[in-house]
Amino acid sequence: MANYIFKKEAQVFLVHSGIKYNIDISDVSFSQSFQENSYEVKTLHNQIGFEGSNINRANPAEFSLNTALLEEATHKVVFDRLLDCTSFDLYISSEQDVFKLEKCIIQDGTFEINRSRPLRLSIAGEASKLSKYTPTGTSIAASAIAGKYVYINNVENSTDFTLVGATENVVGHIFIATGNTIGTGTVVEVIPGSLPSPAYPTTTTYIVPKVTALTLAGTDISSQTLSLSIGIQNDIRWNKYDTIQGAVTATNAATSMFPSNFTVGTRVVAGAITRYIKDSPDLLTWDTNSALLLKVGTTGTFRGLTFDFNCSFTNRLQDSDVYLEEYSWRMIERIALNDGAITYTTD
Repeated sequence: MANYIFKKEAQVFLVHSGIKYNIDISDVSFSQSFQENSYEVKTLHNQIGFEGSNINRANPAEFSLNTALLEEATHKVVFDRLLDCTSFDLYISSEQDVFKLEKCIIQDGTFEINRSRPLRLSIAGEASKLSKYTPTGTSIAASAIAGKYVYINNVENSTDFTLVGATENVVGHIFIATGNTIGTGTVVEVIPGSLPSPAYPTTTTYIVPKVTALTLAGTDISSQTLSLSIGIQNDIRWNKYDTIQGAVTATNAATSMFPSNFTVGTRVVAGAITRYIKDSPDLLTWDTNSALLLKVGTTGTFRGLTFDFNCSFTNRLQDSDVYLEEYSWRMIERIALNDGAITYTTD
């Protein structure tokens, strides 16, 4: 029977600076395409209208995922990479296959803030290369695999990995070992890198966000708030990577030219605040330099997001069934986002 790959079985790991992080996701997508160029092949004696094809260059890979921002720091690495624009590798694994996205960079991040749902972060970006990955590394004896995410690389008659979590006892099968077993069979860890130290807690505590502070130009506008939207856009540009030498040596997909280096251009942090019209100090007005303070998270010991910077804003009327006002704002301060402008407070 064929072994199909189902997205719902996918596990996502982010590797940055040699540390691997298991990211719990609600959705993930990824792909990469190659550029095809055509050229004329007609000759004086052959006027057939078809064209030849030349393929030697890959477009940047694309990816997106959605994850919860927890009270624990388990997913803070995703938030940090959105803010500092440094690259990382992503591994998407099922029980049969592992796909690797090399040199990922986040282009867009959206904070999903809803008073009745957990706080989430949705990201999308590009990567240098997407490939099918075969786990390599030091073989681990069957007697020392408990708790590890492993790939079977050697099966002996005396070893039955189905006793400790595997659904198949075959080379290439991937599983989380529920214990140790006997025999001379071996495995390798699926994802390269070390675990975070100290280890993250095994608990998962979702943040159902409350607006604990919302001031604009020193005025409290937290009452009557209907919705909030906040996004970050990073203008990522890949350096030119199509060369004569690369075109000559590209004979298949593996040897094609792939992007390798990038620059970060303009960065935009913007959002909107929608309120019922009651006590409105800014209706139908605008300002080019106002202090914005927004905190969304838990009450009591605060866990969540803080946005603290100067912004420009415009205010407009929405004539829906119940009249609303909307502040459309954009950050204007020239400071690093990870230097206190946007913070994610965890345990």
